[in-house]
Amino acid sequence: MEKKDIIAFFDQCAPGWDAGMIKSDEIIGKILDNAEVGPDMDVLDVACGTGVMFDYYLQRNVASVTGIDISPEMAKIAGEKYAGYDKVQVICGDVEEYGFAKKFDRIVVYNAFPHFPDPRRLIRTLTGMLKEEGRLTIAHGMSREAIDGHHSGAASKVSNGLMTADSLKKLFDAHLQVEIMISNDRMYQVSGVKRKAHVHSHGGVEHSHSPMVEHADPATPMDEVVALMRFMADHNDAHAQELADLAMQLQAAGKVRASNQIMDAVADFDVVNAKLTAVVDQLSNELY
Repeated sequence: MEKKDIIAFFDQCAPGWDAGMIKSDEIIGKILDNAEVGPDMDVLDVACGTGVMFDYYLQRNVASVTGIDISPEMAKIAGEKYAGYDKVQVICGDVEEYGFAKKFDRIVVYNAFPHFPDPRRLIRTLTGMLKEEGRLTIAHGMSREAIDGHHSGAASKVSNGLMTADSLKKLFDAHLQVEIMISNDRMYQVSGVKRKAHVHSHGGVEHSHSPMVEHADPATPMDEVVALMRFMADHNDAHAQELADLAMQLQAAGKVRASNQIMDAVADFDVVNAKLTAVVDQLSNELY
């Protein structure tokens, strides 16, 4: 799945998008209740399309809505619809590459998650855009089966299958404390709060990651060794997040090449960590 194909597909869909939109106020309300979207919050709507969700945020008296979409035609329509709204900003861009000037209280990806080629990278990148204890929500106003069926036609070339809520939770777990996980015949939602970081320094430079567990010695029971390995995988993800944050700072400073080189290194890092996680899962299955 190539981003250029995603752009072309949604540019073509944009003119008739609103006319063909099917949505439930009740389900969207439930999603935003679970996401705890409320007054005075800065909200980032990822893959905002034509601004379908903007009214729902504004009704909750948020401080600001920033919508970003990679499709120029989608972003154009959203920008025209909300041109007179001081609280709304619409950006045409790739959220994984864009350098925002601020962080957000809430980030919502609504009816768009299967169109991102690398879910792990997306979640790590979006977590870096959250304020401390901010919340990321990925949601659909249909069941997982309905979404996959909907994407089985013309959209099949620009969509991954929607992963199970359990699988998505595992991607969240490295960065976020998952509090909401729903997958039923009416909706799909995983929502988590950014973990509080443990801060320490190396060489006088402070940085943060999840709290450490005690290291095991050769006589440690196997379940504790597995727990240590799982910690190491999470710890590695935390450092990958730090690198991704650094890449975002370079991007914002105009150092695009350096930023992309770091993100390539992070992607390689993810491959190694995925192998470690696979070993942990295998050992866990043998133990339990």
